Amino acid sequence: MGRRRDTKRALADAGLQKALSKASAQHFLKYQDTSRDPGWRETKDAARAIRRENVGRLPELIARFRREAEKTGARTILASTPAEALEEVERICRKNGARLIVKSKSMVSEEIGLNAYLENNGYRVVESDLGEWIVQLAGERPSHITAPALHKTKEDVAALLGRAMGRPVSADIPEMVRIAREELRNVFFEADVGLSGANLAVAESGTLVIVSNEGNARLVTTLPPVHVALISAEKFVASLEQAVPLLKTLVTSSSGSKMTSYVSFITGPSRTTDIEKETAVGVHGPREVHIIILDNGRLAAAKDKDGREILTCLKCGGCMFVCPVFQSLGGHVFGGPVYPGGIGGLLSVVTHSLGAGDRAAAFCADCKKCEDFCPVGIRTGDLLLNLKKRRGPAVWESVLSGMFRRSRWQDFGAAAASFFLGPLSRDGRLRLPRPAGRAFPMPRRHRGRLASGSGPGKAYLFQGCLVKHFFPEILDSALELLPRFGYRAVCPEDQGCCGAPSLHLAGEGDMRWLAERNLRSFERAAPDVILTFCPTGNALLTKKYPELMPEAQRWAGRVRDFTEFMVASGFLAGEKESGRTAFYHHPCHALHELRLRDEPLRLLRASGFSPRTEPEPFSCCGFCGVFSLRNPSLSDRLWERKEKAVLESGASLIVTDCPGCLWQIKTKLAARGKFLEVKHSAEVLREAVCGSRAFPGAERRPDQ
Repeated sequence: MGRRRDTKRALADAGLQKALSKASAQHFLKYQDTSRDPGWRETKDAARAIRRENVGRLPELIARFRREAEKTGARTILASTPAEALEEVERICRKNGARLIVKSKSMVSEEIGLNAYLENNGYRVVESDLGEWIVQLAGERPSHITAPALHKTKEDVAALLGRAMGRPVSADIPEMVRIAREELRNVFFEADVGLSGANLAVAESGTLVIVSNEGNARLVTTLPPVHVALISAEKFVASLEQAVPLLKTLVTSSSGSKMTSYVSFITGPSRTTDIEKETAVGVHGPREVHIIILDNGRLAAAKDKDGREILTCLKCGGCMFVCPVFQSLGGHVFGGPVYPGGIGGLLSVVTHSLGAGDRAAAFCADCKKCEDFCPVGIRTGDLLLNLKKRRGPAVWESVLSGMFRRSRWQDFGAAAASFFLGPLSRDGRLRLPRPAGRAFPMPRRHRGRLASGSGPGKAYLFQGCLVKHFFPEILDSALELLPRFGYRAVCPEDQGCCGAPSLHLAGEGDMRWLAERNLRSFERAAPDVILTFCPTGNALLTKKYPELMPEAQRWAGRVRDFTEFMVASGFLAGEKESGRTAFYHHPCHALHELRLRDEPLRLLRASGFSPRTEPEPFSCCGFCGVFSLRNPSLSDRLWERKEKAVLESGASLIVTDCPGCLWQIKTKLAARGKFLEVKHSAEVLREAVCGSRAFPGAERRPDQ
């Protein structure tokens, strides 16, 4: 209940929605421009390899870093728990008679609750990062890893500063920045201790690497006489050479810039050898440097496959800017207790408890946008699904997951619904009376086995649940098309659900059962190619099945998306002009898992249509399978963005390549009284090749 309450509150907060929309749009434009650099893909690949290598050898790197850092005069400590880290920071402050601590941005300090701890012990703590200072004045926690005050508009900030200053402050950003500079300038000079985080730690030299844009990190680490650095145990790299691609990747992914304003390499306290080459410590910089390395579950997590992958995170926060859920809710609702977003939920499992990631797992739409974006290739959606599996399904999830194993129950339910609900249907849609006010597609099903053609090639049509029970015209289209291009098409009745619903319901046993059933069906049919009509199902057959059962690899290489296969094979209509415009909706999994972008548009052009899409970044329709069941109001909000793009296109035909998206678009448009044509690409191609008549080419006979 708390999750749904927080969702409604966030969606109703106009200021939050405005702030999130502006921030994500700005980030996309900057990132899109910078990432066009021809070397960007190679830089990401290098960063991914470096992070995976180093996370696998953390104890060794930490030990070497400590040796090298202490040679330079720094003092290091490995704190196993937040309590140990807090006590060490307080001990340093007490030893140096400190009263005022100035900080640069540190998510590790948020993780251990440092500010509250020090303030309860009589110290004054001032944040110097502008976003962190705003959040501190508001008495809130950061809503983003690199942009702490992302959830606030400039008007919010002006009102906040006005209350803090005791005078009106205009919502002029340069003016507010000037005020912050004036207010914080003396704090740097008066502080007894400067406390920072670090983005990387270089083992070969004992060097801290700190990235910032504002310059405050340099003041924090230079002006106070004592510098305390808090660094988490996964941030170690072997060499300076390895640090460079990580820095480039971190900065571009977090801000869209090629490089940040300041990159500081700190190796021990300030020192000089200018008089007789004798080393003297504490010149213009601090006389003491203390480096506290926080474990808090990380070293244990690094021994686990999923844990190692989570720990490769660079904390760039870019994944949140592309996430449709984060764009709708922000980091205070979507994430863990400290770290926001989907990756924040995973980090919380490492640093807090298994249950700390439950909210993020429940919110995740598994659209794969974050995985596609991630500079080090973290499979955030898959890892959150693994978290659900470890937690186990709820009772209702077990019951629902089990339903997908029982195809006879599904067939019976579809037939019964079609019979009893027929009087409520019109134009193939189930019209529910108010207050529901929805127009759902009516259940429809094929009777008997389906096959067509007698060509030398054999194509297995993997239809999936929605095509089987609600959109048989997609299957009919394929059955008529393929024989025209030399293929015999079969759709065996012994195939089952792909298993995606069970996967998202934590029903791994059900999914494995379905996978085994489908693999047996493939073996019996022995096709040359397996064609799917749903990108989610395609991804399961090609990626998830082989993870569960190595023998699935034999068939994974034969699985093709129907639209991609037809385009790549040249099985298209002759070029012609219909004069019609068609809006194409890119399904998330087609874009980010199958990497299909141009193929559907080529099919539409070859079918005589002028294709239109929304301006990038492409929005999610909000269906996302089980996600829309768990989060109906959030699903509705995601649809609103897609609906706006659809209606503004002016197209009378909407095309997509995912039956789930087809369901969402048809249902939502009909609920608004917008009865536009909505079709799968297979239907569009059939009409272009075969004409808009019925389906005489698809004969119903037993499969062979």
